[in-house]
Amino acid sequence: MWNNQIYRTAYSSELLILTVCGFWWLIAKDLPDFVLPTPIEVLMSLITLLTDSTTVGHVFISMSRVVAAVFLAALISILLAVLSRRNIFFDTVIENNILVVLNSFPSVGWAILGVIWFSISDGTVVFIEIMIITPFCLINCLQGFRQMDQELLEMGKSLSRNTFRNFFKLHIPLAVPFIIAGVRMSYGIAWKIAIVAELFGASSGLGWLLQQAQNQSNAQRVLAVCILIVILFSIIDGLILRPIARRYSINIMET
Repeated sequence: MWNNQIYRTAYSSELLILTVCGFWWLIAKDLPDFVLPTPIEVLMSLITLLTDSTTVGHVFISMSRVVAAVFLAALISILLAVLSRRNIFFDTVIENNILVVLNSFPSVGWAILGVIWFSISDGTVVFIEIMIITPFCLINCLQGFRQMDQELLEMGKSLSRNTFRNFFKLHIPLAVPFIIAGVRMSYGIAWKIAIVAELFGASSGLGWLLQQAQNQSNAQRVLAVCILIVILFSIIDGLILRPIARRYSINIMET
């Protein structure tokens, strides 16, 4: 019965997509291509993106920047969360100062400062993404390390006095659901930020392709790049991040 419900939900979502494409085609068929191309034209542009070696290179460049930024943001957030748990001074500084600044600082400000400090480079784009997505990871990491089961932690100390072993075998697995939740959120936001960051501080990547498409009034390329980003997000989230989150959630429930 549960499988039947899953299948019905999947069919409903696919039907919704087809319905949206149908409305899209009805609206676009009487409009110029540079205003709103048809779904078929966007699909052809998407196929060109994925088959042309030059544009494929831009796809991998953007992907590598996003993955690097998310990984470094998660690592920084874990380190800050550990410091917050170890010392009340660090907890106060991180919660009341660092997190407030990172949450409220304008994204465009980081983009402008990144270009001023590091000029146009891959490092500039990664820096901008890290500064913007770190608070999303940090909030989840802080909650993950604060809401650990104290009885399990005490049991771990009684079984081993090795701090590093307890940290990697007990603390990290207990915090993983929160960390992965932050990573999933940051990964989606990182793609949005990547485009803006590449518009400001890069001469390559999908953001740069969007800029070129804008200069040429190529709406097909703009929509194709946006749809490609949605596909890339769905693949990584569905095949890697979501299964990891589900696995650790099940392990904790069994524990």
